[in-house]
Amino acid sequence: MLVKDVMSQSVTGVDADERLADAVALMTQQRHSCLVVVEANKPVGIVTERDLAHLLSQAFSQSLDKDMVVAGIMTPRPICVSESMTLADALALSRTRRVRHLPVVDDDNQLIGLVTQTNMVNTYADILAEQARLETNLEELKHLSLEDPLMGVGNRRAMEVDLAFTEADAKRHKKSYAVSLVDIDYFKKYNDHYGHQSGDEVLRQVADIVKATVRDSDRVFRYGGEEILIVMPETDLSAAQLCIERVRQSLEKAAIPHERSPFGFLTVSGGVAAGVASPWAALVADADKGLYEAKGAGRNRISVSD
Repeated sequence: MLVKDVMSQSVTGVDADERLADAVALMTQQRHSCLVVVEANKPVGIVTERDLAHLLSQAFSQSLDKDMVVAGIMTPRPICVSESMTLADALALSRTRRVRHLPVVDDDNQLIGLVTQTNMVNTYADILAEQARLETNLEELKHLSLEDPLMGVGNRRAMEVDLAFTEADAKRHKKSYAVSLVDIDYFKKYNDHYGHQSGDEVLRQVADIVKATVRDSDRVFRYGGEEILIVMPETDLSAAQLCIERVRQSLEKAAIPHERSPFGFLTVSGGVAAGVASPWAALVADADKGLYEAKGAGRNRISVSD
């Protein structure tokens, strides 16, 4: 950001030989915090509120000449900045030279504006606030891009990233990892009977139950539709079966009404697969096969593909 982006073009320029009383009256009228003293519109000095305060202090101790001119109290050779100077450099100059007002000049040294330390500090404060807001929004976008907004679990993109990492980690440490695909039984009938809004709500309920049941080290993702995929690092097939069976039992215990299901309440079926060096896509395919077998065997059960 440049000085010209924040400078005020409303700047009071006065001649050095102008009566101070007139200049102060003009400064008060226009509500400016300083006067830039010019010759042929080129800055030669500056009169600030501090100068006027110093003058007022003198007034209490001696009689002042009512015809005193601006040059009598101005600070000569003011620190001027170019309109193309960066805001950061201008602020640094203001701080190191301990001046609050910087006349802005063009390439011909003509006065074109004024920038104050307050202008620059406020602008930087606004920039930092905006940056913080953008960073917050970015984090929210990252979060949303990796999470399914309906079920509140990881989405397919997050699932694939996690599975790739888990597979690589299992190969490196030669430890088994497992995956499971869990599907809500008779979900279409649930939607048809209770409506899609209730269907969305029950998806959230199921996801919450799954998240509350699995271990802290396990990760839960929405695979698609009403299917949930669970990744279980450092887990063999037997332990994975026990974990997913607990999930099935938790849904059964919740007893969410489902009048169109032969069970009378909402249930899930699941397929489980595990391996050490197996590509994650192959394990997911095996878990999907197990899910299909569980559905075919009557639902509300967990199956391991042969």
